[in-house]
Amino acid sequence: MFNFIKNKDKILNLLHIFGFILLIIITCFGIYQIREENLTDIKNLIINRWGLFLFACILRLLDWILDYYLWRCMLKKYSANVPVIKSVWIYLSAGAGIVLPAQLGRALRGYVITKTTDIPLSKAMSLEFLFLLCVFEGAFVVTIISLGFYANTLLLPIILSLLLLIMFPWMLRVFKPWLTKFKIWISEDLIRPLFLMVFCVACSIGWTINGFIFYLLLGGKESGIYLSQAEITVLGNLLLAICSGIPGGIGIVETTMSISLHWLQVQLPEIILVKGLFRILTFWIWIPVGWVALIRLKLYKKIDLGNSIQ
Repeated sequence: MFNFIKNKDKILNLLHIFGFILLIIITCFGIYQIREENLTDIKNLIINRWGLFLFACILRLLDWILDYYLWRCMLKKYSANVPVIKSVWIYLSAGAGIVLPAQLGRALRGYVITKTTDIPLSKAMSLEFLFLLCVFEGAFVVTIISLGFYANTLLLPIILSLLLLIMFPWMLRVFKPWLTKFKIWISEDLIRPLFLMVFCVACSIGWTINGFIFYLLLGGKESGIYLSQAEITVLGNLLLAICSGIPGGIGIVETTMSISLHWLQVQLPEIILVKGLFRILTFWIWIPVGWVALIRLKLYKKIDLGNSIQ
């Protein structure tokens, strides 16, 4: 029996090593793709619009802070013993897996949680799963409200958004027994209607910030589009990229954004540069930050390399 346990540990360590090697390969692929961006022209665009760019950077930082705060609020529901600084590094570690398809970078963060805290894997993945559901709920709310602004009618979108927010806790409660079968544990404290509604509204603020960043990079009012149109463009294309399963949405986000802006009759000459700059601010910058977090957490020491190769 002890031999079985020992062999099982070796297999798990080998799987961990293989997973990180695969992650490194995918990361290198993502970095290779960024070579297609015209960085010199992007730098000139930043210089010409330095005020808007600076504001966009501040908003991006605020988005990170808000997202971290919300994630930590949920983390504390599963464990109150994680120090603040350590939780910051754990949160940022998801950036190393951002190039993985279909939001699997969040699963990497769940894995990091189990390796650096006393939270078991099932609860860590449950945390990330519920947080992702709340993020999607916030995205749908922003999309509906933005469509209302675009159509010059807000009553129906507000009613639909409220219905979504009210039904979300109820649906979680209904599906809770089914989720438990898949080792997804959601406590009663987490599905309190008021808590979840406020939490999802806060998540929607993060999505709104991302749309506003894109609007600023386009040039604000000079771009010729409304803020609501920029919000719909960003949200729609990012959700499409997530559903596509393509690693990091690389290629598909840029393509569908071009189609959306063409449909909106946006004819800015620097539109390709704006898309590249937006992706750098909201996507590519995550990768080095994520790897710094993994190194800072010394995750490589959590894997027994010697035991795996014996």
